[in-house]
Amino acid sequence: MSNNKLDVRVYPIDEPTGNTLAFASIAVDDMVAIRGVRVVDGEKGMFMSMPQSKDKEGEYHDIAFPLNGDLRKEMEAAVIDEYMNVANLPPDQRGYDAPDMSANIKPEDIKLDVRVYPLDEPQGNTKAFASVSLDDAVAIRGVRVVDGKKGLFVTMPQSKDKEGDYHDIAFPLNGDLRKEITKAVLDKYEHGDRPKDKSLADGLRKGAEKAAEQAAVPREAAAKSKHAGVLE
Repeated sequence: MSNNKLDVRVYPIDEPTGNTLAFASIAVDDMVAIRGVRVVDGEKGMFMSMPQSKDKEGEYHDIAFPLNGDLRKEMEAAVIDEYMNVANLPPDQRGYDAPDMSANIKPEDIKLDVRVYPLDEPQGNTKAFASVSLDDAVAIRGVRVVDGKKGLFVTMPQSKDKEGDYHDIAFPLNGDLRKEITKAVLDKYEHGDRPKDKSLADGLRKGAEKAAEQAAVPREAAAKSKHAGVLE
């Protein structure tokens, strides 16, 4: 099994209308947080589903996910165990303390692998999509290079709630690490080799557009649970 540190928070849906029993957030090694993880009641029992987007062919793709099988199994076991711990608690007894942010993660100690896919025909102010892996442990897809009023910047994959507010689906927990990821993505976009696989870039764009529909916690369901903590 892996030796990764996990901080798991699970928010049961009190009256599920489908096979999704709860939503969860997972922080890995005080390095990156992933929201929109689901606890699903399947034909063979409960399982964990990572946040996903849906392409035009109807295929689902993980937006953020562990890069090795042992870590995935460890994450799934932790999510299911936490669900079992909190599912039977009264709603007013659910909730989490603020996470311990005292760990001093140094960006230079984190191995980053960045892939950037520029769009030949940009849609709006999005110039490229990117994927980032951290320490060979977790990968994040749907990162965007955006041309703003003050120049290029980088956004993590996001979902949009019914109030029109955007929320990061997966993101670094350390401000310095976020800056390092931004620098690495922009450097690759401006100076790196341009991949010729236009279909992949277009696929990433279409997948990200669907992320708001597929990966966001439905507000109607979330309203039935008590959510707490910055990893919510």
